[in-house]
Amino acid sequence: MVIPNLTLIYDRKGQASKERPAVVELRISAGKVRKYISTGVKLLPKEWKNGSVTNREDMMPLNRQLQSLLKKCNEIITQMMEEDNVDLNAIPAILKDRLQQKQTFLEYAKARAEIKKRNLKQGTQKRYNVVFDFLESWRGMVSFAEVTEQNIQKMDDCLAERGLKVSSRYNYHKILKFFVRQAFNDGLIAKNPYVTMKIDRGEEDGLYRHLTPAEFHRFEKCTIDSEHLERVRDLFVFQTYTCMGYSDLAAFDYNQCEQMDGQMVYRSNRVKTDKPFMFVLLKPALKILQKYNYKLPIISNVKYNDYLKAAVKYAKIDKRVTTHWARHTGATMYLNEGRVDINTISKILGDTLRETERTYAKLMDKSIVESMVGYQNKLR
Repeated sequence: MVIPNLTLIYDRKGQASKERPAVVELRISAGKVRKYISTGVKLLPKEWKNGSVTNREDMMPLNRQLQSLLKKCNEIITQMMEEDNVDLNAIPAILKDRLQQKQTFLEYAKARAEIKKRNLKQGTQKRYNVVFDFLESWRGMVSFAEVTEQNIQKMDDCLAERGLKVSSRYNYHKILKFFVRQAFNDGLIAKNPYVTMKIDRGEEDGLYRHLTPAEFHRFEKCTIDSEHLERVRDLFVFQTYTCMGYSDLAAFDYNQCEQMDGQMVYRSNRVKTDKPFMFVLLKPALKILQKYNYKLPIISNVKYNDYLKAAVKYAKIDKRVTTHWARHTGATMYLNEGRVDINTISKILGDTLRETERTYAKLMDKSIVESMVGYQNKLR
């Protein structure tokens, strides 16, 4: 009898690059027969050395996870050899079944969140924990088999009964959707129910989370008698004219700017997605930089959001404005007031054209109507 050999293999297909991660697989070989099982662990080339994870803050839990998979697989092979019935093709299904028996969906989600933890902001970790706490108390989706479209709808109904608005419930789905997709990719659930579900975002999401041009310019010009609230207003105004998210704002470095056609241009990659973006520093943004000697008065996102709600009251704005509104406000102004085309907007935002079109489709429709009516009026 040929004794199967277990080996951890990284980037078997040779697709990894400096920026592109590849998966670690468990290879089971017996003679000329080989079987590969994905471990679900994705790494950059610099994060894998001599058969183990390295150069990462979470390398210890990841290595424990990989060693645990090796151990479980060895146990299955040992049992097969004792029964004199070694079947490499059956090992993945048996391993999957044992993992499902010993781990609930919530435990799996928490483990994945722990791996992802080093790249999460404090606010995102808190939102994850809110969703985990709800799932733990609700108990409607414990096993992987219970991750179904029907149960996801029941979860939404339960959240609605607890008084959560559509937009708040959407945030629960957004987080849950990530872990469901991961479980599907790891082969732990047969179908991703979110693929066929349409989740309502609610009116507070996307397009609706922005100041109108009149509100923004009122906020931009209003007098604020508090120094720290004035700094927060300046950050928001700078964000609006540059369309940056908070993470990119915090990473902004004027020394990275370069001159192009007599204008100062900033290029970088988005912190969250690593997608490239660029913009011109318009006069209002440059004025703010000059005010602070070209170093923005950055504060934590949590404090920024808290102070912002107080700052907008000086402009008589009664909305729960957050830092992310600046990004939407800038994009909507460029689309409607500046008549900047959607392709350019997507490059300023650092989003794909499809993402930008989906978010601002209604605003584009409005611009088309206004433009055509304006043309019609000229014909009279």
